[in-house]
Amino acid sequence: MDKQTLSNYGWLTIVTLILAVMLALATPFGTYVGDAVVSVANGFVGASNEAIDEDNISTNQGKWEEKLDFSTFQPKQLTTVSVMTWKGLTSFSGFNIWTHNGKCYYSEDTNHYVLNNDTWEPTTWNGLTDFDGQCIWTDGANTYYSYGTTHYVLNGNTWTTKTWTGLTSFYSNSLWTDGKNIYYSNSSDQYVLNGNTWVVKNWSGLTDFYGHNTWTDGTHYYYSNWYDGKHYVLNGDIWSEKVWNGYTNFYGKDVWTDGEFTYLSSASHHFVLENGIWAQKEWTADGILSPVVFSGSNLWTDGKHYYVSLAEKQYKFS
Repeated sequence: MDKQTLSNYGWLTIVTLILAVMLALATPFGTYVGDAVVSVANGFVGASNEAIDEDNISTNQGKWEEKLDFSTFQPKQLTTVSVMTWKGLTSFSGFNIWTHNGKCYYSEDTNHYVLNNDTWEPTTWNGLTDFDGQCIWTDGANTYYSYGTTHYVLNGNTWTTKTWTGLTSFYSNSLWTDGKNIYYSNSSDQYVLNGNTWVVKNWSGLTDFYGHNTWTDGTHYYYSNWYDGKHYVLNGDIWSEKVWNGYTNFYGKDVWTDGEFTYLSSASHHFVLENGIWAQKEWTADGILSPVVFSGSNLWTDGKHYYVSLAEKQYKFS
């Protein structure tokens, strides 16, 4: 294999890994998708290593390590907020946006749209026609709707009734994942999903909490509750108390990520996590530093860009 081909393998690996992180953090329970992409990336890495052995490039190990050294690479934070103008649908909330098979949908009551570039086009569903996007979730293989005792699974364009055992009444906003399993956490009701069965889950350190306040920085999983001022980090099955520096009064539901950096947005309070410290974050709007009011729960991504949607307020980040 020539050096040009080897270089192509390297860049393809890097791009694939970045997409894995973005997909894993951009959608609920997307870690399963991310793991699959990372596996593909590992295959490319293996192929590159074989190429190095075949061409005996390993004898120049120092030179190649220098070429592949990304230690000075500084990823760029999102800094700018601009008004986003949509077509077809202009007033909507980000928490009702959901994804399926790589497409973004908006669902509120009987109003359903699919995103095509910058245009929201009306779409229809069979089986279940009156629902909100905030009730949609995925286990990485299937897409579900859960609202109390009403449950559906999506097959093609049709929602069919879904039956769960162990736990039959629950809401999607209390579901969360640690990247391996899916959990339901609603106060003292704690379950883990095993196939089609919800099994009681016993935690240590923290036993009474809500799934919507769990979050991840891409490495660890946390629980944050402004109401009682408590923060925890998950280690195995043990929740240990976590102390943050900088800003400390926040809910986990307001934490979001662009796939590289972790942000906190609550009304006019904005922060970015840097080396374990929540540092104040300022956004540039219309060329000047300007306060932007939104919460992390209203933020969403189409896989390329990040947006905030709150009724008539529609923003794009760059």
